This record gives sequence, structure tokens and C-alpha cells, in this order.
Amino acid sequence: MDTQEQQTLWAIAVEHYEAGQLTTQHGWHNVSVACSYYAVYTVMWLVLDNPPRGQWTHAGILQHFAPGRWRSPATPLERTLTRAIRRLYNTRVRAQYMGERLTSLESAEGLSTARQVLQLVAMTLGFSFAGSTP
Repeated sequence: MDTQEQQTLWAIAVEHYEAGQLTTQHGWHNVSVACSYYAVYTVMWLVLDNPPRGQWTHAGILQHFAPGRWRSPATPLERTLTRAIRRLYNTRVRAQYMGERLTSLESAEGLSTARQVLQLVAMTLGFSFAGSTP
């Protein structure tokens, strides 16, 4: 992946995060969780590069991201962050595929997870991210 593609994916990830903040302010918690998840998914794709075959699966991308081989030196993610990303994915599935109404707490947790992942990647790769708290 070239630098331009990385910059584009970074901008998309930050846009998803900011959309998550805005939708939370409107009480649209299901949408906020989806935005938070896609901020995380996009930034994982950015650091891992394009997948070897076709496109990343949701489960597969985390399996490749969590060991931290994209960091130098390779450093696995903290287990709490890996669990938070899994929880965010599962919450998004409940909201989008099972019709469950989410709460402000779930929305806030999603934004927190997204903020942590974006801050980690920004710090590691030198991207700019304010990461304001909603």
C-alpha cells in the first residue's frame, strides 16, 4: 500500500470516528457503534496492508492485527484492547443484524475503543489524531 492509500484510509478511519461522536450526540447509539467499529476496522486494514486474498474478513483482520507484527519491534496488543475490539464487533453485530437497541453506555464504550486504537496507530505510524473525548 502506498503512502497516498494509507493517508486516504487514515482520513476515512478518522471520519468514521468523528461520525460516531456526532451520532452519539443525537442519541443514535446503533449508528455510533457501527461508526466506531468501522473506524477500528479501517485502521487495522491500513496497518496490515491489503489482504493476501481479496478482502479482509472481520474475524481475520483482528487475528492479524492483535499480535502487533505491524509494530517495530513487534508488540502484541494488550489483552484488554483486543477484548474491547471483539466486544465492539459483537455489539455492532447485535445492533445491525439482530435489531437490538443500544444504549449511551455501549456507544461510549465503542468510541473509547476506537479512540484507543486510533491513538495507538497514530503514535506508531506518525499520523495526526486529536482523539477528543465525546
